[in-house]
Amino acid sequence: MVIEAFSRSGISLGENVTVGPNARLLASGVISEPGEHIRVGDRTAVGSGNLLWGQGGVTIGRDCLLGPNVTFISEDHVFDDADTPIRQQGSRRAPIVVGDDVWIGAGATVLRGVTIGDGAVVAAGALVTKDVQPFAVVAGVPATERRSRRRDEGQDV
Repeated sequence: MVIEAFSRSGISLGENVTVGPNARLLASGVISEPGEHIRVGDRTAVGSGNLLWGQGGVTIGRDCLLGPNVTFISEDHVFDDADTPIRQQGSRRAPIVVGDDVWIGAGATVLRGVTIGDGAVVAAGALVTKDVQPFAVVAGVPATERRSRRRDEGQDV
């Protein structure tokens, strides 16, 4: 496990949080541009091999399950000018926010600016590029809603 907390607001782990082997919680990409933070709520399990990049901020709620090899990337690179090297064009940061009681399956990737609502499920291997509604089940590349977990929406639980 690697925890690098250098950032504007550091890394905070709630009560009874577990962090699996080989997980990496990195609050900043580089010293010259401190990231925002990583916050993990009570009773959440950060899985083996997870990578949480907190440059734009990562907030994960209570009672969440992150399967093995889940990746959160809260920053990406600007590449609009083909005449300028990508590394010189800067970056864009936006927070990732995960509600309470969310399950994110093995190998899923969540990109900057995404909010995942309470009770949602993200299937293994999904690429989450847009917000996920509460209690939605999403899958695919890019992830799309497949159904709801709510009984009142005509779905099985």
